[in-house]
Amino acid sequence: MNETVRRFLPMVDFLEQVLGKNSEIVLHDFSDPDHAIVDIRNGIVSGRKVGGPATDLALKIMHDGKYRDLPFITGYEGRGAGGKTLESATYFIREDGEIVGMLCVNTDLSALRNISAMAQQLMACFDAAPARTEPSPIEVESLSESTQELIDRSISELLSARGLDVTSLGQSDRVDVIRHLNGNGVFMLKGAVACAATALGISEPSVYRYLQKVHKEG
Repeated sequence: MNETVRRFLPMVDFLEQVLGKNSEIVLHDFSDPDHAIVDIRNGIVSGRKVGGPATDLALKIMHDGKYRDLPFITGYEGRGAGGKTLESATYFIREDGEIVGMLCVNTDLSALRNISAMAQQLMACFDAAPARTEPSPIEVESLSESTQELIDRSISELLSARGLDVTSLGQSDRVDVIRHLNGNGVFMLKGAVACAATALGISEPSVYRYLQKVHKEG
């Protein structure tokens, strides 16, 4: 484990005691993105465990310079086991100015949201003012247990947003998918090419060709 990341292990114990069972606390070490999770508490919230891969957001953070000067991000949406919607926050662990890990908190607010929804329905019976719509989160993170699950979900969300289906994709569409995955740093994970090939129903050499095309585009 990276020694700078290791120094945050006591914080995992501390946050577990403070936040309780509805909050998952995760320590990531970017030395090995395929096994980035080096400590986790209340993993049942997302269904993950020690040795799990970096998330799509973690890969994006490693890949995207816009996070370089941010100390942390809060109030973004995490998606956990069984489709749970979580409220998430991440503190960036740095070494010589570079992000080498993350300390994350993912809180399951489903019970509170259910109570809030029932309260709003009850208030509606008394002609109360309609509830204000919350702004969209600045980020959305998929908390996946494996590289295959991460890529499957990333592709599914991309195609769903575009009204497309894997079986109907042409070559240019598949190149777009690879461009999207590459832009989010997914191919930093070992085995990502094989997983992308499986998800798209194409061969690994085809994925490599599309990647070469994307890299040539700059």
